[in-house]
Amino acid sequence: MKSDLLSMLPYRQTSDQVRWDIALLMHRVWPSSPAPTQGAIVPEEHDSALDALSCFIYRANRLLSYAAVLHLTLSHVGQTFRMAALSCVATDPDYQNQGLGSLVVSAATRCIENSHADIALFTCDPPLAAFYAKAGWPVVSVEVIGSHDVGALSSTELGKVVLLRLLSEHAHQHAEAFANTTISLGVPLGQFV
Repeated sequence: MKSDLLSMLPYRQTSDQVRWDIALLMHRVWPSSPAPTQGAIVPEEHDSALDALSCFIYRANRLLSYAAVLHLTLSHVGQTFRMAALSCVATDPDYQNQGLGSLVVSAATRCIENSHADIALFTCDPPLAAFYAKAGWPVVSVEVIGSHDVGALSSTELGKVVLLRLLSEHAHQHAEAFANTTISLGVPLGQFV
C-alpha cells in the first residue's frame, strides 16, 4: 500500500474542496445519496449543531476513505449523557479491502475514546457489524430512534444494528439503562446516526 496521509479536522474547518469530495464519495458509496453538481453550492454532510470531526485519507488528490465523529447531548432515563457517534463511514469502492476503512474507523474510535463522551454509538447494516467489532464496537440489543416525533427514523425500520460503548464512570453507573431499551437521539426529523 502506498503511504497515505490520515487527516483529522473539524468538519466546519474543512475546505469547500474537501466537502465536495466528501459528498462525491458518499454518492459513489451510496448512489441513492444526491450527487454533487458542478457550480452548485457545496453540500453539507453534517449538521453544524453536531460539531462533526472529519477523519479522512487522500491519495493523489482523491478522497479514498472517510469517517466522521458527531457529538450530541442525550437525555435518557432522566439522565444527561455526552454522546459521540460514528457517521458517514465510507471507502471509495475502487479502494476497498485495502485497510483504509479500518484506518479511519480506528482513528475516529480513538478520538471518541479520548474525548469527554459518556457513550459512543453507531448504527450499521448487519453484515458490517463484524468489521466494526474489530475496532471495538459491540452490537447491543437496543433500538435507536431519531426522536419521539411521528415519522422519526429508527434503527429497526432502517434494518440497522446498534453498536454501543459505555465510556465514562457516569455511563457505567447507569449501564442497566442501556440494555434492551430504546434510545432517542432527539435530532430533527430525517436525521440519524
